[in-house]
Amino acid sequence: MVIIMNRSMCQSAQDYFTTMNEVINAIDYKIIDELVARLVQAQKENRKVFVFGNGGSASTSGHFGLEFVMTGAPGGPKALQVHSLSDNIGLLTALANDTSYAEIFRYQLNAFATAGDIAIAITGSGNSPNIVNACQWAKDNGVIVVALTGFDGGKVQELADIQVHIPSNNYGIIEDLHMSIGHIIGQRLHQILP
Repeated sequence: MVIIMNRSMCQSAQDYFTTMNEVINAIDYKIIDELVARLVQAQKENRKVFVFGNGGSASTSGHFGLEFVMTGAPGGPKALQVHSLSDNIGLLTALANDTSYAEIFRYQLNAFATAGDIAIAITGSGNSPNIVNACQWAKDNGVIVVALTGFDGGKVQELADIQVHIPSNNYGIIEDLHMSIGHIIGQRLHQILP
């Protein structure tokens, strides 16, 4: 079920937050706990985590990287190895120019990921070709695919081992809640990891 706003944009702050609250209450929280468990296992197995997205989701992927890396403490256990594939603008523009924009994340996964690593795609629609291509490559190569989606989940939901779905058609609400999920995961990792 997708919580639909009757208009393309909210009419007031109250309208936005009321709708957001309805969406929050429709999220399957157990999936987030499952994702946290997978990330804890990844840290124990010294696996890498790759996060990526377009536009606002690219910014969120960078923030996820920051949140997850900060789970380590100086002199303590090794932090979760997280890499945002959206953050290196030089590499992104070179790949977009030399290959195609549809290949920018797949190319990086092919270069850096191995079976058992985790790829986290952050996407509102779930249909961006570069996100779908990266998730397909990950699936084909034994990389665990996690998708944070909105709308109806798009094509990416079919490739995901774990899907955290935000049942909304409002990009603002979807992106707000994707960021909140990153904060939840970061706080849980701080509590769980030694």
